[in-house]
Amino acid sequence: MKRIFYVDPVFHLLLLGPIALWILLFLRNPYFSTLDTNYLILLVLIIPTIEEVIFRGLLQPWIAKRYSQNVMNITQANFITSSIFTLLHLIQNSMLMTLFVFIPSLAFGYTKERYNRITPSILLHSSYNGGYFLVGIQLVNN
Repeated sequence: MKRIFYVDPVFHLLLLGPIALWILLFLRNPYFSTLDTNYLILLVLIIPTIEEVIFRGLLQPWIAKRYSQNVMNITQANFITSSIFTLLHLIQNSMLMTLFVFIPSLAFGYTKERYNRITPSILLHSSYNGGYFLVGIQLVNN
């Protein structure tokens, strides 16, 4: 059975769950007017699209051809791809921030496998990056 992501409650939960937190942080942030629009577009639209094409569109399917085991709905390909994705985030982020990348990365990989498309992963990644941006602004300005 082919799943359609935009009518699936699992996708809605993964997408909307963090949005409530992002909105709360945004509304509590008196510095939201200082948001750099160009940086926001890069972080929320361009980077997630490029990363998802590379990691979920190319790397994860390539790894899936070689490793097929599954533990609690997480495939080896998703785990390996998410591990590589997380390690590469060490280049620009602290160890703590990098650890926060792993679980969302598993969610991006899960949606890629669940719907056999990268569009849901791009949407999730964009949403999560937007939240990280708002959290970052909150932390920097406090």
